[in-house]
Amino acid sequence: MKTDADWKYRQNASQFARLGYEIAGPLSTEMLARTAESDAVVHAITGSVRCLEAKISGRIGFVVSVAGSVGLTCQSCGAEFDMPVDSRSVIHVAQDAAELASWEDEAFECVEANEKTSALELVEDELLLSIPYVPRCPKCDAADAPHTHEFN
Repeated sequence: MKTDADWKYRQNASQFARLGYEIAGPLSTEMLARTAESDAVVHAITGSVRCLEAKISGRIGFVVSVAGSVGLTCQSCGAEFDMPVDSRSVIHVAQDAAELASWEDEAFECVEANEKTSALELVEDELLLSIPYVPRCPKCDAADAPHTHEFN
């Protein structure tokens, strides 16, 4: 496991896909600045970025994972509730812009090898994408189950 300083180190996407790369561990509210700007309250979050152990369809890549819980406010009733988070994405790395363009119609996430980012940005993106745009507590979500009507 690496130190907190490694989370913010910016590097090329190809570096995340290199064999043996892995960073994992707990993330604090202070580290997740973009999440703190939203209405979500970070309770306990762990994240990881690791290389793919084996190429998928001949493509190199890495896996971004986030797990834990965040506090949200229900947009229907205003109640605060905790939402569990457990999300994982595989990101393939294209060697250049031409290869990236050839993958345009594919149904997977991909980035160009020389795109710079940090493990922290990748994990926070995964966290933010797992939070619903309009959060609803379990009670309101269940109460708004779809109703079916028959028409003659």
